[in-house]
Amino acid sequence: ITGSCGKTSLKELLGNTLNKISKTTISPKSYNNKYGVPLSLFNINQNDDYGVFEIGMDKKGEIESLSKIIKPDVGIITNISYAHAKNFKNIKQIAMAKSEIINNITANGTLVLNADDNFFGLHKKIAEKKKLKVLTFSTTKKSNVRLKYIKKEKNKFKISIIVNNKNKFFYTSCNFQNFIKNLLATITIISIFKDPTKLNKNIFYNFNFPKGRGDISKIRFNKKNIYLVDESYNSNPLSLKSAIENFNLIKTNNKKYMILGDMLELGKHSKNLHRQITPIINSTTINKVHIFGNHIKETYRNINPSKKGLILKESSQINDLIKNKLNNNDYLMIKGSNSTGLNKFTNQLKK
Repeated sequence: ITGSCGKTSLKELLGNTLNKISKTTISPKSYNNKYGVPLSLFNINQNDDYGVFEIGMDKKGEIESLSKIIKPDVGIITNISYAHAKNFKNIKQIAMAKSEIINNITANGTLVLNADDNFFGLHKKIAEKKKLKVLTFSTTKKSNVRLKYIKKEKNKFKISIIVNNKNKFFYTSCNFQNFIKNLLATITIISIFKDPTKLNKNIFYNFNFPKGRGDISKIRFNKKNIYLVDESYNSNPLSLKSAIENFNLIKTNNKKYMILGDMLELGKHSKNLHRQITPIINSTTINKVHIFGNHIKETYRNINPSKKGLILKESSQINDLIKNKLNNNDYLMIKGSNSTGLNKFTNQLKK
């Protein structure tokens, strides 16, 4: 699995689902670099039927060398966004670097692509030149696996999909867009080996999000209960957009607050990409946005005045914010790049 965001979440969903059908090894945590990939391969259980690995990069050539070690039968590119953009002139260069995985998929192997991604056509063309089979998934377009509708039923969601022209539905506990995309990707990959229409309709129900990627905890803080939405593992433009949209989907009569930190490693693209987040925030019903960091001030500058919260300088101020500004059963989402320290703070808060 490679792509700009959602790699670990997809790896966990795919790995856990495959494990319910057949013995599966998945790489731990986010072991997706030059150390993590070999370690994951050394730890594979030789008797398992499937191995699920993720590959990351921050410069050209890294996916080439890591996918060469794995030699996958199936590769997937989740999406293309400005993650680790400091080492690239433009987004097409990022798309080309991600396409390196295609070179190392085994002969007669399969590439799975997100038909909703802007670089879908480019990646499909490269794969077809290599004579690979291409399977697609989409929330809107004609593809091998397509979302038909999402319907709320009491406290769960009915996800109706079309798999190779057959209808099938599954129950899930959430309707977040990135989770739905990962679900479609998982079904597409499973369809290579099994008939997905025979899967149990509750196979995806109660999937636990990997820590720091949208998991929700109820925490007791200063005699109050707070719902903490932890998106603090990392941040890039696509994952931040998804996190804000997901947070907006949460239905509550209480208030919703966000603490946003910097998106790092964006190089010359940073100012513009931080500014592009502002209209997304302004179109939501989120009550207040507090910020922590320097680059995120570009986002904050044009937020609707009614939504503008505090500019926080140190993490101790976050404790004061929760203590003084949040009421019982309010929601708080925290998101920022790993190096901002927000992930460390959020983990302490959970403890």
